[in-house]
Amino acid sequence: LLQDNSFEFEKRRNEPVKYQRELWNKTVDAMKRVEEIKQKRQARFIINRLKKSKELQKAEDIKEVKQNIHLLRAPHAGTPKQLEDKMVQKLQEDVAMEEDS
Repeated sequence: LLQDNSFEFEKRRNEPVKYQRELWNKTVDAMKRVEEIKQKRQARFIINRLKKSKELQKAEDIKEVKQNIHLLRAPHAGTPKQLEDKMVQKLQEDVAMEEDS
């Protein structure tokens, strides 16, 4: 962004130029176009900087998870135990019903 060609356009030239309507209109149009290009380049530059930040943040998050994996609980860690408890409870209910009859 420091070595942008649009800065070359903005340089002050100390050469008097004879007024010509066409030249004036072309210059104004060129200035608008240069400004559009500069805005796009600046936006792209900022987005590229943010991408790098996202990558660094993701790497830092992964590192933190690896260091503190003991704090995380697996999603299905207690599921077999819960299923076993439910089965035992149903069996006990069935046995209790048979005894009552």
